[in-house]
Amino acid sequence: MKKQYSATICALCAFFCAGAVTGCNSTPAREQEPAVFPVSQAQKKVIERRAAALKKVTASLKIRGVGIRLNAYRNTPMPDSQIISLVKKLGFNRIYCYISSETELSEDLACLVTSAASAGIPVELAIRQGDFRKRYRGNALIRCLLPQFRQLPELAEEIVDFNEDLPEKAKLAGVTVRFEPHLFTYANGAAEIPGLHYIWSDHAFGKDFDNDKLVELSMKQLQQMKKKLGTLPLSVELPDYYPLWKKEGKLSRGSVKDFAAVGKVMLQCSGNVPSMLLKSVSFMKDGENMLAVIPVADHTSVRSGALRRRDWNDLVKSLGYFINSSRNMNCSGVVIRPLSEVGYMLLEQD
Repeated sequence: MKKQYSATICALCAFFCAGAVTGCNSTPAREQEPAVFPVSQAQKKVIERRAAALKKVTASLKIRGVGIRLNAYRNTPMPDSQIISLVKKLGFNRIYCYISSETELSEDLACLVTSAASAGIPVELAIRQGDFRKRYRGNALIRCLLPQFRQLPELAEEIVDFNEDLPEKAKLAGVTVRFEPHLFTYANGAAEIPGLHYIWSDHAFGKDFDNDKLVELSMKQLQQMKKKLGTLPLSVELPDYYPLWKKEGKLSRGSVKDFAAVGKVMLQCSGNVPSMLLKSVSFMKDGENMLAVIPVADHTSVRSGALRRRDWNDLVKSLGYFINSSRNMNCSGVVIRPLSEVGYMLLEQD
């Protein structure tokens, strides 16, 4: 009986160890809602008029970016060429392609980057900090046997290798990291992150408190990533409440100027109208150039910090107000995401 028991334990250990060696440490890709298309679509002349309106309102911007979730279009009838055609129709001149795992540094991504390059549109990779600060959960045996997920500096090395394999005229234009240490809470499993001694909490603001330490550690990790990326530019997508927290004295670091030392700053709108960004943008000093990131919610969204719209005209009007109001605030461009929502709005019937 003891021999059978020992044999079973050995078999289990061999199974888990083999899994760890053969790729169980790959960061699990975030599930993406597939892009959908309206059943009743607007007439062609209406679609053309809408696209022209968006192009006109963003024409003055140096960077007119759009965020794409790579997997959203994989099971749809839209090939890469049609996606690029839609991007151009709407007047966008830069793509931010969001990935949630190093496994998405794939042939699919390479095809999208190459197709975009042939159309003269640069592509940046965009990633979320929280996707690369996790560890497998489970009992002590499983946590011991299964290695932790990759972190940002390790991911940087794989991005560099992926970029080197791309055609010479179709290289990545850069890498963007969404800064989000505020997600490292007990509820989100922060206690599972190896070596992390701080937990984000609404009650942990103040100099040298947990939140302050998490921001400091996260910024150091960004600096390490920047070094490993070499010539690939690094940008930081920063939620607009971080500059507010810095101004209120809740954090030692968090201003646009603090992050400009790491890379290009992209200030993300966390509210439901782009004009809410103006308060954070107004804190910027001369020379602190940045981009505005404006998420677009779907029809049913009631909680997400994103632009909740009624129709295409509302989207264009809100963007126009923000762009006109920020002309003297060193805002060099806008990034709207995701393309799947913008594309749906473009096609839907009134």
